[in-house]
Amino acid sequence: MLLNIASLVLLALWVGAIVGGLVLMRQKGRWRWIGLTIAIQGLILLVFQGLLSTYPIGIGDPLIRVKFWDLLSQAAVVLGALAIVAGGLWSLARQIRYSIDQQLRRRGLALFLLLAMPLIATLAFYTMWQTSIPERERQRDPKLRAINLPEGFEWSIYASGTMDNPTAIAFGPENELYIADIAGDLWIGRDQNNDHQIDSLSKWAGDFELLVGLVWRDGELYCASSGKIEALRDSDGDGVADSRRIVVDNLPSMVLQPHSNNGLAFGPDGRLYFGVGSTTDGKFEDNELAASILSVNPDGTDLRPYARGLGNVFDVAFNADGALFGGDNGPSSVEGDDPPDEFNYLVEGQHYGYPYYFGDPPSDGGTRGALISFPAHSVPTGVTFYSGNQYPQIYSDSAFLTLWQTGEVVHIEVGKTSNGDYLAKSTTFADGMLYPIDVITGPDGNMYIADFGTSAIYRITYNGAR
Repeated sequence: MLLNIASLVLLALWVGAIVGGLVLMRQKGRWRWIGLTIAIQGLILLVFQGLLSTYPIGIGDPLIRVKFWDLLSQAAVVLGALAIVAGGLWSLARQIRYSIDQQLRRRGLALFLLLAMPLIATLAFYTMWQTSIPERERQRDPKLRAINLPEGFEWSIYASGTMDNPTAIAFGPENELYIADIAGDLWIGRDQNNDHQIDSLSKWAGDFELLVGLVWRDGELYCASSGKIEALRDSDGDGVADSRRIVVDNLPSMVLQPHSNNGLAFGPDGRLYFGVGSTTDGKFEDNELAASILSVNPDGTDLRPYARGLGNVFDVAFNADGALFGGDNGPSSVEGDDPPDEFNYLVEGQHYGYPYYFGDPPSDGGTRGALISFPAHSVPTGVTFYSGNQYPQIYSDSAFLTLWQTGEVVHIEVGKTSNGDYLAKSTTFADGMLYPIDVITGPDGNMYIADFGTSAIYRITYNGAR
C-alpha cells in the first residue's frame, strides 16, 4: 500500500512538473528555456518510472514491483492533488516573475528547479526499488543463502561467478558442465582437480538471445534461444564451438514477454520436444505453434504440435517409462482470481485448457486437468526426473521442479495408475534459493540446480542413512 501511495505521489509530481514547466515557458528570456527543461524532465521521469515498474529485467521482474498501469488508470482519483501541485507551481511562477530583478535569488531558484526533480527521483526510485524487493531476494551472495533441505541432504556451490545469471545447464559427453546465461553466452565448466567444484570456466559459444534450453545428442549441443533451435558442435576439440546449424527457425517469441520457445528434451522416439509460450495473456491464441508442446526430428524436419492449450511451458522431461511432463505458467490478466500454475502429464493430442479453463476443468470441457496445481505466479521453470542412484529409493524416477518466484524446488512423486494415467503428490524439497531456474541429474548421481539470481550452480548430495 505504501509503495502504491509513493508511486501515486511521484506520478503527481512528474505531471505537476510538466504543467509547471509549461507555465514557466510563458515567461520571457531564460525562464522560457528553464520551463522547457523542467517540462521535459517531468515527461522523462514519468516514462522512466513506468519502465522501472513494468519492464522485466532479464526474464524476471521489473526493478520496482508496483502495478504501474493499474495505478496510472486509477490516477484520476488524485486529480485534485495534481491540481493543487499545478496551482502551487503557477503561484511559484508568478513569484519568480515579480522577483526577476533579484539576480542572486533568481539564479539560485532556477538551479533548484533544474536539479530538484532528478535528485528527488534518484532517492525515490532507489527507495522504492529496495522496499519492493522481498526479503528473500536481498541476499545475492550464494555462500550466504539459508537453503533448507530434507534431513541427510547437503548443498554446496559447484560453480559461481563469470556467467551472467544462468538460464539452463547440461552435462556434456565428458562430464563437463555447459551453462547458458541471460547475456546470450554459453560457458563450459570443468572440475579439473575432482574436488566437486568448477575451477575452469571458459566461453564455448555466444551471440544468443534469450538462451533457455540445452540438451546433448550425438555429439551436438541443441540450444533453444529466442525464436529458434540450433545444434552446435566443437569439431576440432579446442573448447570452442565451431559448427552451428539451424534446426528450427521462426518460432513465435517475445510477442508476449518473456514467452518464447523454451527448454528441450529428446524423447524415446528420438524426436526433440519443447514448449512454446503463448502470444497473448489469457486470450484466444491464433498462432498454431504457440501455447503448445512441439516436436521435431533432429534434422529439423516434420515440426508438429504434440499438445496444445498450455500458457508457457518452460521445460519438459521424460520419466523412465517415456512419459512426458512439464510445468505450466498461468496468465495474469484473466477475470477474477489469478489462475494457478501447473504440473502436467503431457499426452499427445490432448488440450490443457488455455485460454478457456484454468485449474481443474469441468468434466465436459474436453480438456485435460493438471496433476499438481501451484499458487498463482509460483513460476515453474526447470524440471527433471531423478535418474541417479545416490538418493533414497523414494526419489528414484521422481520429478524435481524449480519454482522461480518462491525460491523453491519441489519433489513430485509420480505414480502410474492401472489405466495408464498418472497421479502425483508434491512436497517442498528445497527452499531459500533466489531464482532457481533449472535442475538436472548429474553423471555422479547428484542433482544440480541453476540459480538465476545468484549466478550459482548448486550441487545437492545425500549423506544420510539409506
